[in-house]
Amino acid sequence: MRNYIFAGMALLVFLTCTPAISADAGTYNWTGFYGGLNMGGVKNDSKYTVSPSGDFLTPADALHDPALNPLRTDSGDLDSGAFTIGGQIGYNYQFGCFVFGLEMDFNYSDMDESRPVDRKLVSPLNGSFIYTVSQKIDYFGTFRGRLGFTPADRLLVFGTGGLAYGHVSSHSDILFTSGTDGYLGSSSGIRTGWAAGAGGEYALTKCLTIKLEYLYIDLGSKDYTYGQQFQQFAGFTYTTQLDTAEHVIRVGFNYKFF
Repeated sequence: MRNYIFAGMALLVFLTCTPAISADAGTYNWTGFYGGLNMGGVKNDSKYTVSPSGDFLTPADALHDPALNPLRTDSGDLDSGAFTIGGQIGYNYQFGCFVFGLEMDFNYSDMDESRPVDRKLVSPLNGSFIYTVSQKIDYFGTFRGRLGFTPADRLLVFGTGGLAYGHVSSHSDILFTSGTDGYLGSSSGIRTGWAAGAGGEYALTKCLTIKLEYLYIDLGSKDYTYGQQFQQFAGFTYTTQLDTAEHVIRVGFNYKFF
């Protein structure tokens, strides 16, 4: 996360020190509607836990003693990178050196990550605990407020925050090698949460601006429960808890409508 912040700070310093590209006379005004396109990168910041549920949580036979549940539980991180492209529309209102605004965006994402794990079990269990948890984020979008100021005539530095949504799919496949005790399940749907970040925008001309923006998007936690693949022990299930979040850094162009 620090690398994104440093990159953003470096660009803002560069923009501040760069002379205006356009020689238009007068003071630039950010007030007005705008729309544009963006592209950039996404860094996954999601976490998961797979754990026994159902009859695993009630006293049963020695093979499925609830005291052994922690040995059958595992967790991990999803941290791959992906590409994103999309568009945004919004409105700014400038009052002195301050700029208030609203922005809505929608982005395609090719985030698709799987995390296979092969973990040796410890006594009194034997064999291995083999599983794969996958996650796919097809798209995401936000509706945010923006609050900024203009340290230079054509430079806007802003903070932003608001609502976020995205389509998230997940698949879990679990197998214990000591027998045919396997579990298979999936979940898919639109998730909602929040987004916050900061950025800088520079007016190249009266109508065209370029921006660099960082967002942290948190789409919350989702649990899904699934049964045994081979129905060996009816009532015993597994649950995957998936906490979905990501870092987004992107560059964009806006056209300002007068």
